[in-house]
Amino acid sequence: MTHVHTTETLTPEETEAVLALAEAAGDHDGVAPLSEQTLLRIRHGARPGTARFHVAVDQPSSGTNSSEVVGFAFSARTPDEPDSAELVVAPGRRRQGHGFALLRSLSGDAPAAGLRVWAHGRTEGAVALAASAGWTQVRGLLKMRMRLRGEAHQPGAGAALPEPVLSDAVGERTVIRTFRPGVDEEAWVATNAAAFADHPEQGGLTLEDLRERENEDWFAPEGFFIAEDTATGAIAGFHWTKVHADGAGLANEPVGEVYAVGVDPAWRRTGLGRALTLVGLRHLHERGLPWVLLYVDEENRAAVRLYESLGFSVWDADVMYAAQ
Repeated sequence: MTHVHTTETLTPEETEAVLALAEAAGDHDGVAPLSEQTLLRIRHGARPGTARFHVAVDQPSSGTNSSEVVGFAFSARTPDEPDSAELVVAPGRRRQGHGFALLRSLSGDAPAAGLRVWAHGRTEGAVALAASAGWTQVRGLLKMRMRLRGEAHQPGAGAALPEPVLSDAVGERTVIRTFRPGVDEEAWVATNAAAFADHPEQGGLTLEDLRERENEDWFAPEGFFIAEDTATGAIAGFHWTKVHADGAGLANEPVGEVYAVGVDPAWRRTGLGRALTLVGLRHLHERGLPWVLLYVDEENRAAVRLYESLGFSVWDADVMYAAQ
């Protein structure tokens, strides 16, 4: 029998079990079932009122007290907005009703604004669960990739990256440098919020969120590029790159990611975003990485066209579902 425990705080034992479940599901499906932000909340906790954890356990009917964590869901809560959730079921315990139990728990716990659920990758199980629940896609996040390093048997493979070029007007007003830990945090949070004002996941990152990422093993300031307004010292734009040591499903060696590119609204349509993108891509290329990936909202056609013009192509997609 499935029992779903809903809480704002995971115990150390629950944290360990959920992280192990997520890792097993990622290995089985070839795609991570939970986002980086969710994993950070699992490991470090969440501010009161901002998140809910749903832990599904299979309680035997034989009279024993033992139970097994068979599924997990997380919902991020923002005032006056639908909850944004994710869920995962252990690979060996699927098609036994645990996914529906988690979906019912998320729906019953959601605010009046409703609920939306992300599925990472168009996996067979996620598509089937959404269809059987009568849910439809309301948003898509494209996963794009580009080869950076060609193989010997693939003549011409790999990126031919142009030089990042700024117009004279922009070049005279900005300097591109790397991020300075302990100095740039507050300015970056402000620019990120302005750049992604219409993107709740990215634009809502706080100073605490940034510092958590700075403490991650993958964080490398030498791959975090800042365009500084030389007149004011403000951050005009940025390109934060990331290296996935596990290959992110693309290779059996580290690969790169265009983690976040943002430009302050006052600097849009100046070519700064393209230049910063190229600076980061060339950095990843110089590291000898075979691939680079990125995520972009499928409705952001301008960004999709930019990445396609640089050599990226669609690889997979994350899908957000909601009840009809």
